[in-house]
Amino acid sequence: MSATGFPSGVGGVPVEVIESLAPLVVHHRELREDSGGAGKFRGGLGQRTEMGSRGDAPWSVSAMIDRVEFAGAGLDGGSAGALGEFIVDESTRPQPKSLVPLRPESRVQLNLPGGGGYGNPFERDAARVLDDVAKGFVSLDSAARDYGVVVRYLGTAGQLVRLPEHFAIDESATKKLREENKK
Repeated sequence: MSATGFPSGVGGVPVEVIESLAPLVVHHRELREDSGGAGKFRGGLGQRTEMGSRGDAPWSVSAMIDRVEFAGAGLDGGSAGALGEFIVDESTRPQPKSLVPLRPESRVQLNLPGGGGYGNPFERDAARVLDDVAKGFVSLDSAARDYGVVVRYLGTAGQLVRLPEHFAIDESATKKLREENKK
């Protein structure tokens, strides 16, 4: 499961609730591409949220984020998930789980960690890797490097909407990569 707390399985609070209960504006909220550990069964993705204050007064945040030093481990050949990150104004990395004073114009980015993968990533069904790429869960580079699946983007470079039919598996390149991994 992506963007959920473990072991509770509880998802995050909707943006509309956050913005209606606090003087905050959420600028971005999305799943973090490549944050789930590679595996026959890919780890759940973390979430990226960027927010700022709607007011002109100083504000503060208590960043309750885990796994900023130790990633969620993979099992039985799976890779670890991505580390969590707490970033202020695109560069400062304050101590997590502390109250951080902020300027009125400050932006806070909270990148939640990903879960570890389970099993050998090169055994993940290539069609599932293709689906992960088409949905933006796994990058083209990660598909090849971590799963041995070469996915080609068939659309144009400036295309804003990328549909599943804009991606295809390069069967011969995938077969070669996966055979090299067995050696």
